[in-house]
Amino acid sequence: MGILNSYKKLNAFIQNESFEPMVSWGVRMAVAGTVPILWGLATHHLNDAVWITLTAEAISWVEMKGSFNWRVRTLFIGAILALIWGILGTLTGDSIFLSVVFMFIAAFMATLLKNLGDRASGLAICVYLLFIICNAYPDRDVADVRHRLFIIAVGAAWPIVVGISASLLMPVQQPFRRQIALIWRSISALVDTITRSAVDPKAKHDIYLKEKEVRIAIDHSFEFYGRMAHQANIKDNRQYQLLLLRKNAALVAVNVIAIADEMEHISINDLEETLRIKAATLFSALKEAVSRVSVFVLTLKAEEKLLATSQINRLKKLTILIKEYPLEEGSKQTEAILRILQLTGRTVKLLESALQRIEMMGEDTPVFRSYSLVKTMFVLRPKKIISNIKTLAHFNTLTFRFALRSAIAASVGMLIYKWFKIDHGYWIPFSLMIVIQPYFGATLKKATDRVAGTLLGGLTGSLLLLVPTGLHVKEFIMFLTFILMVFYVRKNYAIAAFVVTVNLVLLFNIDKSYSNTLLLYRAGCTIAGSLLAVISGFALLPAWDKKWLPTHLADAIKSNYNYFTDTFFGKTNNWTRNKRQVESKNSDVFDSFNRYMEEPGKEKTEEYYDIITCNVRITRDLNTINIEQEEKKVIDSQPYPAQQKILDECLDLFHELLPMLKKLNSHVDTTTLQIDDHTPPPFRLNDVQLVSLEKLRIELKAMKEDMESMTK
Repeated sequence: MGILNSYKKLNAFIQNESFEPMVSWGVRMAVAGTVPILWGLATHHLNDAVWITLTAEAISWVEMKGSFNWRVRTLFIGAILALIWGILGTLTGDSIFLSVVFMFIAAFMATLLKNLGDRASGLAICVYLLFIICNAYPDRDVADVRHRLFIIAVGAAWPIVVGISASLLMPVQQPFRRQIALIWRSISALVDTITRSAVDPKAKHDIYLKEKEVRIAIDHSFEFYGRMAHQANIKDNRQYQLLLLRKNAALVAVNVIAIADEMEHISINDLEETLRIKAATLFSALKEAVSRVSVFVLTLKAEEKLLATSQINRLKKLTILIKEYPLEEGSKQTEAILRILQLTGRTVKLLESALQRIEMMGEDTPVFRSYSLVKTMFVLRPKKIISNIKTLAHFNTLTFRFALRSAIAASVGMLIYKWFKIDHGYWIPFSLMIVIQPYFGATLKKATDRVAGTLLGGLTGSLLLLVPTGLHVKEFIMFLTFILMVFYVRKNYAIAAFVVTVNLVLLFNIDKSYSNTLLLYRAGCTIAGSLLAVISGFALLPAWDKKWLPTHLADAIKSNYNYFTDTFFGKTNNWTRNKRQVESKNSDVFDSFNRYMEEPGKEKTEEYYDIITCNVRITRDLNTINIEQEEKKVIDSQPYPAQQKILDECLDLFHELLPMLKKLNSHVDTTTLQIDDHTPPPFRLNDVQLVSLEKLRIELKAMKEDMESMTK
């Protein structure tokens, strides 16, 4: 059993690495960081090697998720930022005034970058790390400055070579396929959670969390591949099929969430044991089918297609078996089971369509066969880089406040370090920039992890300095730390902070001995920087969700109104885009509510929760209406008078809600839809759509009552 469990863990690790290649990213960083050190030891240019490694490490934090074009541009932007801020740090190090001023600018810019997520968080490190370290070790002589510039340039060029070399063997569409595979994988996890919720009521809350993970996976894919299927160039067959494949995944997610809604009407314990077993097997087959599709999307292996096809066929057979089972006619439970079978049948068609899309995509060729030197140079043209910088510079009120808070706090940290001439005091602004987060709770947690990891890492790294230099053990351990810091940066930040500290201690002391004093200085500065980050979260432009939660809620409700009116009265109903936008708003308000409930020293109210859940259910009802409409082969005429009456009442309820949103967010747009002769008539509803519209009316009434109570 022990060997079998070890094999399963190894297999799971390999599969996880295929979906999210953290180890390969770590190896890329390890090569970029360790090779210069080995060169320095061999040529006795260790000081230069340390600077090259430091620059290479900063740029290697750029996560290479996007297309080859995106990777090349991002690496070059990172190199340019490292070069600019490295020189600015070198030139301003002798002036307290200039150090503080440029620390403010660097922190502001870096925070804007890291607040934009995976697209630019690695670039932030290129800004503040190079500035802080170069500022701590300035050069005065012109020749020394030129040499520093040359060394940083070499350090910037080396990870570009490593990164591009690692990408040349990559299939062109693999990054996009990986993003889509992650969507399918998150749907598989959602199905598993729905299955568990049938027997464990505590798991019902987890359904929304898993639904949110699906939304995050879809949003991440749009960050790197923003085009939608109808915007694709059909001549580019590979990408066109992948865009349709992503849409398939989104539609499967809608069906699965609808299945979760229907499960609430079924009491598993009341089902006969035979039917209960068939139902459990059905959900197991659905989970496995979606999981196998995700693996096939990523690997394109024929055996994975065979496994996926096998699970889909199994799903079909189970659906037929349950349909043939004698069910009590007319009961709500029977209606829910039949609806689940209908949704499962549609999911099967989407799964089969997904396999066809992958087949139609054809072979995915490596980058080096698809990109000529001329094409690569075209990718690097200045207009492209400027366009990327403009995109990254876009920010809203929250990000501006966060950037301003970070900039002021980092400037104070730099001033303390420079004014009191603290030995290795640059760890104060450096730790602050790592720890500080947009919200207080996240900052406090990261500060705790950072301090604990840094203290233990500093002690461990300092003890490793006792190892004799000639054994090259330290160089080997440094290589491992590069891999481990990347591997744990998202899994466990305390461990990542520990490994990062060991790495930096070894890097700056690769040829030196242990020093108790140095360890104490670093520990003290890390604690000071983390404490300053926590204090700034309280005292400096704090982003308390008691203030921002109402704003998020108003935006989410207004987004649902837009979704509703576009569904029934829009000229061009792009419902998948509306769905994505409103679900992102719902996710924002849900996250804000969770942070609000965890905020210290604030009087809490749970009134928001009922409104938030009502809004989420309204979105789900609109999703059901739209996906039913998409299934229709013939567009029906206008709704029956009874349907129109419910529709008009829903519209009136929305219009009564909109003025209340002004009390939550004075800036929200409460413009209502004006129906005239040019407004397209709504469509006739089928029975499922009518039920969803009726449920939507009930949710709107409940929301209106709660809003009146909260805003009076």
